[in-house]
Amino acid sequence: MTKKKLFTDINIKRIDDFLDNHLDKDKKLSNGFPTFSSIEFSINGACNRRCFFCPRVDKENYPNILSSLPVNIFKKIMVELKNENFDGRISFSGFCEPLLTKNLNEYIKIARTELQDVIIEIVTNGDPLLAKNGKSRLKELFSSGLTNCRVSLYDGPHQIKQMEDIKNSLSLNDEQFIVRKRYLGPEESYGLTISNRAGSVNLKNDHFELKPLSEPLKSPCYYPFYKILIDHDGDVLICSNDWKKEASVGNIIKNTRSLVEIWTSEKFINIRKKLMKSDRCHAPCKLCDVNGTLNGKKSFEKWKNYLS
Repeated sequence: MTKKKLFTDINIKRIDDFLDNHLDKDKKLSNGFPTFSSIEFSINGACNRRCFFCPRVDKENYPNILSSLPVNIFKKIMVELKNENFDGRISFSGFCEPLLTKNLNEYIKIARTELQDVIIEIVTNGDPLLAKNGKSRLKELFSSGLTNCRVSLYDGPHQIKQMEDIKNSLSLNDEQFIVRKRYLGPEESYGLTISNRAGSVNLKNDHFELKPLSEPLKSPCYYPFYKILIDHDGDVLICSNDWKKEASVGNIIKNTRSLVEIWTSEKFINIRKKLMKSDRCHAPCKLCDVNGTLNGKKSFEKWKNYLS
């Protein structure tokens, strides 16, 4: 079996630069707590692919659900963020293929109307862009307020030309249309930072073995200190690796708490306190092999100082 090699994604530096710039503004929430810098929306519950390294390869436990987060709920969140003067990043990614939400432009338009200074991005496998209306749809998304589109290519180098044609036809630059080569060979970790997704992936082939950890890592994780994920059904999660949703800290649809109240809730803070002590002996962290310290150190330090 080939020894797993850590792939260094240029996206890691891009995110870290964004976080540093955002946190240098020294923003706080209206209740005095450290703010989030990134909000990830798993806007629907489906994907058109079943990649071998993704939990969705298990159709029984992760079936496609075509429903999307209600538009009125999304708008409510955007208004709350506006009241908090949020100017970070909104990402349509998570557990799904965001372009399967047919009215995605409506969400982007709402976000841009309420939040003029945020970065709005989508992360896609690019397949919907190859549909008959793919180019016109992407053009509409940018017209609605999209900042950038990150495309992960899994099939091979022939996809580069397909995506370059789309980019050039819409006169997009490299900052607006970012192509990531996910089709690389096993010696380059397939162009991915492959992980077991908090124990949700159990995989063994000639090149990799991914399975839930038998013992928790003894290290901190910065994810819950700078980002938050909202699933299509309203569940609010501490991390985009929590596919089993073992650490839901609230539901933006079912209860009356605001996003800020969930972010600063006792349950969320207790999780952060454990991670500050490199304590991962709790779900979903106890089974997770993700480093968790590649991005977000400044956010981690801000929370550490706040809670000390």
